[in-house]
Amino acid sequence: MGGRYSRDAPRTPSTPKKPPVPMRNVSAPVQLRGKEIGAPILNAEMTQNMSPVKNRLIGKPILIDTHSHKPPLAQPSPSSPQRATYGMPDDIYGDAAARKISLNTGVHPILPDDLASDILQFSESQFARQYFSTHRTGFIFKRNVPVSQMMTWQKAPLNTPLLQLMNKQLHKEATKTFRCIQRIMGDRTGPGSAPSPHNGSTASLHSTTLNAVLLEEERWLLGAGLTHGELRDEIYCQVMKQLTGNPSTESVFKGWQLLCVLLVTFPPSKNFEGSLHSYIHQATSTQEGRVDVMAKYCLRRLDNISRKGPRGKAPTLAEIETASDAAFHPSIFGESLDVIYRLQERNYPHQKVPIILPFLADGILALGGTKSEGIFRVPGDGDSVSELKLRIDKGYYTLDGFDDPTILASCLKLWLRELCDPLVPEELYNDCITHAKEPETCVQIVQRLPTINRRVVVFVISFLQLFLEEKVMTVTKMTSANLALVMAPNLLRCNSDSMAVVFTNAAYEQTFVHNLLLHLKCSEVDPDYVPTHGHGAVPPDNSQLRKSKSRRRANNH
Repeated sequence: MGGRYSRDAPRTPSTPKKPPVPMRNVSAPVQLRGKEIGAPILNAEMTQNMSPVKNRLIGKPILIDTHSHKPPLAQPSPSSPQRATYGMPDDIYGDAAARKISLNTGVHPILPDDLASDILQFSESQFARQYFSTHRTGFIFKRNVPVSQMMTWQKAPLNTPLLQLMNKQLHKEATKTFRCIQRIMGDRTGPGSAPSPHNGSTASLHSTTLNAVLLEEERWLLGAGLTHGELRDEIYCQVMKQLTGNPSTESVFKGWQLLCVLLVTFPPSKNFEGSLHSYIHQATSTQEGRVDVMAKYCLRRLDNISRKGPRGKAPTLAEIETASDAAFHPSIFGESLDVIYRLQERNYPHQKVPIILPFLADGILALGGTKSEGIFRVPGDGDSVSELKLRIDKGYYTLDGFDDPTILASCLKLWLRELCDPLVPEELYNDCITHAKEPETCVQIVQRLPTINRRVVVFVISFLQLFLEEKVMTVTKMTSANLALVMAPNLLRCNSDSMAVVFTNAAYEQTFVHNLLLHLKCSEVDPDYVPTHGHGAVPPDNSQLRKSKSRRRANNH
């Protein structure tokens, strides 16, 4: 009886278990307020048809919607002028100096109407309202900083990010990126950026050193955006902030150069893409400082990088320099075929295909590509491919220093893959995968291509057919099926965000290219163009190079 409860004490009756709820028969009618409503009908066939991947089970490709979806442009208000101004000194200080407003705190200058309209348009955007962080200012009485002020150029550093970053550890990185952007644009001095001396050789050496330091900082900035995806929109917003209302023309020019480099490294998020597109589009009418040229180039790069996605690693210093000037000196890589033809008209007026194609193709043959196992499948050294790409962009079509055909093969695939528009237009993509198993139809599709595209396809296929000889395949181990496997992604482009669709259609893309390799008679497709190979490139004579060097050393002694 010493326990708390007596053995004879009545026990609390346990709660009886509820009987299981019977499963409702979905086929039985359901009553609601005395009225019968329809019940769901289980139909396995219709459920399967709702998925686009159903075609994989029945052996059919998945057709792609060929209508392109451009990011929406923010429409300017009726009162805003057609010309958008960003950072021009005359606009900032010329008209604004005569326009002032009287407040209790005194007389203050106000922004020009066009600049104020641009800032207001951005501040009222849905992205700004949803994603911008709240900044507060004031010593005693804190007040919120409006978005229009946040997105205007400032000389002081940022204390907090512009956007709401979910990862708190990136807040410090965001403030570092802003200081880095300020130094790149010349708005802020830092280590190694002191004023250069005025005497000749010392000034030149200092300028070279300073440029190298800034390039290293820019490479760090690009690496931060590649490593931390959440920082990408923050970096774009910071550049836009420093371009808006910037009093220095030189700083604005450097800022647009930085934007050109960003747009070949990583894309903005889908949420921010429309706002960035609208901002750049407005600048296409600003002719001061050649901003319009860079803005039009940035628009093309934005569409391209949004489809391709970010790079695998940060660009080299030489690639950064090339990308900075790409608006005025376009690259052979990443442009449309029309632009590439215009670039080579002066030096190669009689070439019917881009000069890079015979250069790389003949170079592969000259370096023994037909005797290289795994050619087109084994990737070339990445740094060497980048070096060759930069050399071609500068107009130097030489093989000096290269003795590996896989480097040239990788460069060829890179050029095809980075074309601004796919080699086979999107309008014909569905026909390619639908009739991939019909050799005659595949050949007819090639004949329907635009003239420039058709000649490039004919050149590439005729070149690959050289590797289909029995004695060549015995050495390279690359059959027609293997070549189709590695080359199909470079000739056809599946414009779908669904990986299931991409993987399903990949087999049909390979079949289409395989039929071209086996059945396309390249000498009969275009009566005005018959491709030839093996007549252009000459392998570098390394023995002569070593001999000349040794002779120079002997003469020096």
